[in-house]
Amino acid sequence: MRIGTKVVVGLAAAAVLAFAVARGGAEEKATFVGDAKCMKCHSKQVTSWKKTELAKSLESLKPTAEADNKELFEAKKKANLDPAKDYTTDAACLKCHTTGYGQDGGYPEKVTPENEKVAKLMGSVSCEACHGAGSLYLAYKNEKRKENKDATFTKEELMKVGLVEPNEANCKTCHNKDNPTDALKEFKFEEAKKGVHEHVAK
Repeated sequence: MRIGTKVVVGLAAAAVLAFAVARGGAEEKATFVGDAKCMKCHSKQVTSWKKTELAKSLESLKPTAEADNKELFEAKKKANLDPAKDYTTDAACLKCHTTGYGQDGGYPEKVTPENEKVAKLMGSVSCEACHGAGSLYLAYKNEKRKENKDATFTKEELMKVGLVEPNEANCKTCHNKDNPTDALKEFKFEEAKKGVHEHVAK
């Protein structure tokens, strides 16, 4: 009888532990990992993205001289922004000109020598700004590839572990009337999407 009781208690404890682990996994919050991690599997997309304005988004917040970049200089003036001003510490600008501003693994609210490396890594509108913080879906893919190095994944499968499918609403969290430069023009989602990176299967 005692042995039976111990078995039941043991199974109950195991069940509680399993439930706790499952809950912990389900509630785990994704963190940002940086485009270098994306590059390993999506080199064409990342390489083509590096040539876009999104990859230089933080640079555009720095003081702009007309002689260096007349187009950006004029855009700032039209938006009633001071081209000579440095906006790289302005939170209102950083939330859309960096990736993961103020979030775990994202661009820090205040850059210090300790987090300078992270700031450099996340100082652009990179992959995770549109596809969501990557730690969970990256870990999921890595685990699956331990079982099968040629494993492939569906979008729907990865969305269950944090992947975000970019859509117009997602883009308009930044490209809207509250954005000084975007307020002056119509945001065309399909056109913008084509210019983010090369769209290839892998």
